[in-house]
Amino acid sequence: MNGQPLILVVEQSLHDLELLNSHLETLNFSCICTKQGVRAVMLAQTHQPDLILLDTMLSNSSANQVIDDLKHDSKTASIPIIGVTPLTMTQDDNSPRLTGFDDCITKPYHFNQLEVVINRHIIQLSY
Repeated sequence: MNGQPLILVVEQSLHDLELLNSHLETLNFSCICTKQGVRAVMLAQTHQPDLILLDTMLSNSSANQVIDDLKHDSKTASIPIIGVTPLTMTQDDNSPRLTGFDDCITKPYHFNQLEVVINRHIIQLSY
């Protein structure tokens, strides 16, 4: 996709999905988006994104199941997965939802934080 890093955005809120897609495009990332965990796994297997932003509060399937499916598939196991969590959830150190993520950001989105986290993982891929 034009040499731009490809990011798979999995977000249950259509508003946040559109907001992320628009912002990531301004940062010169290509995006594919979905609201469904099952579809996210299929898109990851098909398109091999450079990074996945995964909403931890998916309604149709748990984020943990998506992570499990991705990490146990040789085609997707090495793709960094960034968990997107509500701010209150990160304050709970015992939260099992954060297991398996390579990194984490909070909602509401802080675009500077988002850009730093994404770039940290994209740069690691170039080495």
